[in-house]
Amino acid sequence: MQSLIKNHYDTLCTRPERGPDFYLARHLRRKALRKGDGRLGRFRDMSKFVKASVADVIRGRLDPCFTREFRFYEWNVLIFCAYCNARLTRRSVTRDHVIPRSRGGGNEPDNLVPCCRPCNARKSNKPLWKFLLERELQVA
Repeated sequence: MQSLIKNHYDTLCTRPERGPDFYLARHLRRKALRKGDGRLGRFRDMSKFVKASVADVIRGRLDPCFTREFRFYEWNVLIFCAYCNARLTRRSVTRDHVIPRSRGGGNEPDNLVPCCRPCNARKSNKPLWKFLLERELQVA
C-alpha cells in the first residue's frame, strides 16, 4: 500500500520520461532552427517590438535584455572582424580591447570586440584611431 502513495517529495524530484522527440525539439530550439524558438528567435521577436533609434544606441538607453541578446548574436552566430570585416569561426575569433588594458581599458562587454588574429596582433596596444590611420596609410 505504501508504494501506491506518491508523496510531495516524489513529485518534486522525479521527471517525466523524455523520448527522442523531446531532445530533437530541444536541439532545434537551442540552435534556432525552428522559427520563433531559441535565443535567436527571442532576438528576432524583441527587434520587432523594441524600437531603438541611433540616438538611443549612442546614449546607451537600450533595454539590457536586448543588449545581452545582441552580444550573444555578435559573438556566437555571425562573427565578423570588427576591423577588416573578415568572416570568423569560433576557432579563429579573438577578443580585442578597443581601449587597451595597458591604457586603462577594462574587460567590460562594451570594450571587447570580435577580431581576427592578424588585426589583433597589428593593433596590439595602440589606440583605435592610430591603428585605423596606419591601416589606411598601408592600403593607400
